[in-house]
Amino acid sequence: MFFKYFASSFGSALHHLAAAAARIESPPFLRIILLKLSPLSTSTAVKDRSIGYPQQENNCLMSDFLLSQCGLCQSDVSRVLKLRPSFVRTRSTHTAQQAVRFLRDLGCTEQEVKKVITRNVAFLASNAEKQLKPKLEFMKTLGLTTEDLRNAISHFPRLFQCNLEKTLCPNILYLQNLFGSEADISRVFKVAPSILHTSNGPEILEKRLKHLASFGLPEDKIKELVRRFPRLLINHIDKVQKTMDFFIHTAGLPAKFVLTYPLVLNYSLECRIKPRYKVFKSISAIQPSERLPPLYSVVCSTEPVFLRRYIDCSPHATKLLEIYRGKPVNLDVIQ
Repeated sequence: MFFKYFASSFGSALHHLAAAAARIESPPFLRIILLKLSPLSTSTAVKDRSIGYPQQENNCLMSDFLLSQCGLCQSDVSRVLKLRPSFVRTRSTHTAQQAVRFLRDLGCTEQEVKKVITRNVAFLASNAEKQLKPKLEFMKTLGLTTEDLRNAISHFPRLFQCNLEKTLCPNILYLQNLFGSEADISRVFKVAPSILHTSNGPEILEKRLKHLASFGLPEDKIKELVRRFPRLLINHIDKVQKTMDFFIHTAGLPAKFVLTYPLVLNYSLECRIKPRYKVFKSISAIQPSERLPPLYSVVCSTEPVFLRRYIDCSPHATKLLEIYRGKPVNLDVIQ
């Protein structure tokens, strides 16, 4: 630390000395030496900023604003400034103040305000009059209540960052044509607002719907499915493909099962579906006379319910838990 301070101080002194040398009559060779040495202060300062020295942060207007008026802790402030370095050099917090006031006027709690800031730092750079309020007024025309909008922005603040004409409007128009009801659009805002933030949304959503149809599912059933569970539209095609392949080719279920249990497409194949399938198959092998529920019912159970019903109550609970956690277990030894 001492060496950094010495280099910075020494470099600063050389810089002033070089400037002075340019103003007075000194031998040419002296001016050349000093001018060659003077960049040391600049390079050291740049290096210090890249390391993250806090001296600028301590005198930063934005830092003071976030600490005193937004209630952020010092670690959150440091994270915000790291993600948005331009905030360190800002000479005014007017735009940030207006953005925070927009949230409070919307009814957001102080905890929700902090959540929006830490989840989407760019929100503080949004112009309330030109960017935020026009989107708010547009969303109200869709029948959304203030409560709906408050929940949407607190859970997915980037929704108010997207372009109104190029992204938000085309996505909503596509969903209106798909669902045919403003109530269903309101549901998307509540449970899956990230859909509305998707660039080239209509094209991407259309591809995802066609992909579901490729499994032999009727088009009208698919539309009804995504209307009831709009979060299905968030899933990428490759994720859906792998999950459907597993249920159809490994578990031996017909594709139409997803019409009854669509939420399985939202679950992680590696972290939830496959581990539970291994437990399911192990119970069948250990206790073939025991009647088990359908696999998709096992997959859809909450974690506490799954453990209680299929592991904890078994005389082989320890081994089943090892299987669930991915450890190799010899079933012949258990039997």
